[in-house]
Amino acid sequence: MKKITLCLLLLVSISSFSQQEKTISIEKNYNNWVWNDVYVAKNKYISLAVVPEAAGRILEYNLGDVPSLWVNPKLLGKSFGTSDEVKMNEWRNFGGYRLVPLPIENSSIDKNGNKSNRWPPPVVIGDAPYQVSIGENSEGKKTIEVKSGVQELPVPFYYGKEKKFLYPDKIEEKIQYARSLYIEPNSSLVYINHTLKNVGDKTIKKGLMISSQHVSWSDSKLQDGHNFSAFIPFSEDLKLPSGEQFEISATPQQRWNYIDRNRFKIDKNNPEHIKKYFNIGDNWKGEVAPGIYEVEYEYNTMAGLHIISSKSWICYVNKITNTAFVKIMEPYDAAKEYDHGINMAIFCSGLETGYIETEVKTPLYTLQPKESFTYKEIQGAAKIETSPVLDVNLTGVITKKLHFNKETKSLEGSYGVFIEGQAVLILKDSNGKIVEEVILEEVNPLKVLQLRQKISVDKSVKGIDIVVRDFKSVNHVLDSLKI
Repeated sequence: MKKITLCLLLLVSISSFSQQEKTISIEKNYNNWVWNDVYVAKNKYISLAVVPEAAGRILEYNLGDVPSLWVNPKLLGKSFGTSDEVKMNEWRNFGGYRLVPLPIENSSIDKNGNKSNRWPPPVVIGDAPYQVSIGENSEGKKTIEVKSGVQELPVPFYYGKEKKFLYPDKIEEKIQYARSLYIEPNSSLVYINHTLKNVGDKTIKKGLMISSQHVSWSDSKLQDGHNFSAFIPFSEDLKLPSGEQFEISATPQQRWNYIDRNRFKIDKNNPEHIKKYFNIGDNWKGEVAPGIYEVEYEYNTMAGLHIISSKSWICYVNKITNTAFVKIMEPYDAAKEYDHGINMAIFCSGLETGYIETEVKTPLYTLQPKESFTYKEIQGAAKIETSPVLDVNLTGVITKKLHFNKETKSLEGSYGVFIEGQAVLILKDSNGKIVEEVILEEVNPLKVLQLRQKISVDKSVKGIDIVVRDFKSVNHVLDSLKI
């Protein structure tokens, strides 16, 4: 009997090891993207692809066959050099998951030699090829490692009136970015570490904007952007430097001008046109649940929502497939400095075929020469019953919070989960001691967890947890309720 048990344990260990070994591969012409050597991480729930030639960007993060990321069809197979001599209309935006060094306002110089913003963002970190390799972290997880070249700042600025580039007198900053990520066999979670290093010889203050450009139409001809939203939690206590709860980054006049110049001609003498287009857009849905703001995608509203996320998450939802893709970031710290005072934003882009973008801003860190900072992120994906998204944690997404009806003795809740396992109700007394456990059902990221449970609750029960118990018998709390 001991020999059989030992053999079974050995087989399980070998199987787990083999599964981990196979999670990452290097593929040629992956998805017919034309690029060679695309680094792909896969398990039975998610697929993720990193493209060295496309600035090391993540251009795929799918749950099953549902994509979260928009890919620019015009740049498939393309690669660009490291020259920062680029004009405003020459942004090489591959789509997917991109980076911008912060603060962007001091990335270039103006005609008087003063620090200035420049668009497109610095090329070496944003557009140029990256070094990519397969590594292994301290826990023995296989990782995809990316590293940019050295970005020198400030970068040249193209002065259109004189049709020439303006160059800085000297290079003041040198930075280099690196990313390490891994996935696990039995979940949809992606674990990411971002590192920005000061490789120059001067002290600098730097941060990163980390953005995902998401699919925002089922078909560009339909313009059904209302089916694609982003949700962000907020608190009345967290205001922008302006004192406002949030800001829209474009005025009605800017919006009108953009549509008139880039979409179709509109008439200021036409009352219907004024009503429809001279506004900040009707896609800023506002507070759709207590403390939750929603933005729908709108192709003709090229602007951003600036707000402080009160919790450490932001969520993109495809309402057609009821799929949620979540970023779980480091929590907002009021004691730290943030670019423009915000830690997250949602942006509706009118470029190319359009996309909605979830943007995360790290704090600004003072870095001595050779110093770096590392910023941690976890992404997760799950099928959900409906929206809005009410909350997120490392176990899953909450779309209906746990509720017990004493009259009908029924327990309700609705969730998407990131982890494969077994859903379990844990009933506790006032001291947190377990009174009873109720096994519910097998769960995974591709299956909505809808709780509609008749339950007999003893008087001693004062609290209920719903957890996902993984294959190692570890409980991951999804939601809790005090009775």
